Amino acid sequence: MMLMKQATARSQPGRLVLAASVLLALLVAALWWRARDGAETSALPVTALDASTATPALGDPPRATAPMTVTRTAAAVAGTARAPRADWPASLRDSEPDGAVTLDANGRVIVSRELRRLFDYFLSALGERDVGAIRALLLAHVGALHGAATAAEVAALFDRYVDFQQALAAINPPPGEALRERLARVHDLRHRLLDAAMAEAFFGDEERYTEYTLDRRYLMADSTLDEHTRQQRLDELDTRLSPEQRSGMQEANTALLVDEQNRQFDALRLDPAQRQSEREALFGTEAAQRLAQSDAEQAAWEARVHAYVQARDALRADARRDIASRERAIAQLRAARFDAAEQRRIVSLEAIGQL
Repeated sequence: MMLMKQATARSQPGRLVLAASVLLALLVAALWWRARDGAETSALPVTALDASTATPALGDPPRATAPMTVTRTAAAVAGTARAPRADWPASLRDSEPDGAVTLDANGRVIVSRELRRLFDYFLSALGERDVGAIRALLLAHVGALHGAATAAEVAALFDRYVDFQQALAAINPPPGEALRERLARVHDLRHRLLDAAMAEAFFGDEERYTEYTLDRRYLMADSTLDEHTRQQRLDELDTRLSPEQRSGMQEANTALLVDEQNRQFDALRLDPAQRQSEREALFGTEAAQRLAQSDAEQAAWEARVHAYVQARDALRADARRDIASRERAIAQLRAARFDAAEQRRIVSLEAIGQL
């Protein structure tokens, strides 16, 4: 069901970098943001890239030097060459790529948050295409905008990012592991597989915001502090943030925050008790209880949709029926399982290839 959420994120190519940073500041997580400036991709399945598509490392990694104005998103190059959209996965076909490739004054790729957003955008099609096919699609897109040399640089960086995501998926956190310990392990993995410069560019701000969030959480939970001392320390903690970040935190949409936090809970494999504890620390007990109820309702919805998809696919595979008969049976199935509003939602998701 993650694709349902990803479809919404991809429909907003103009997402604000600040909004994502704000979300990250308030989330307790190892991975942040996946298809919205937010959307961090879930950890990839542990599947090696096809050897035929692998690209050797290109010497020293690109340097994070000051960029010149050569960032080119799909929206900025409308009408110029790009990979044919007919070849794209259905979930990406009607959206503009999020993120961008930025070059320095020497024409080298700058490792940046924008680049990670571009990787995450294409990787959101996992499930429709395998990693090798997504890699080829990404490189065709980059090559059309920037040429073969830049595409080769991007390929090497993408391969390292995929290796990291696959290693992350293979982590089996021990029961009861403290969040700081878990985040430290993810930090070490990032620096080992991506290198320090790439890890900083892709995840540095997020990790600092995570530390800020944890420190704030522990201050709020410290029963030895009186209110004056607690507020004083909270104010000191807030000095880590820029005025823009503090303003952005106040403007962050709570619904997006909760949605992104749920993604990170999934990535960290937190159990219900841990989820409740983290939510109480950030939102309070009453709000945490409402969110737990929302979790239950969402799980029930996803179970209903999953059961419907299985029954629908069985009807589609029934060779005894002709096409018209199958479609009538599927419509009857939909009507039996969902109310009118839910049926419209299901039909919309099917129309864009999300079910």
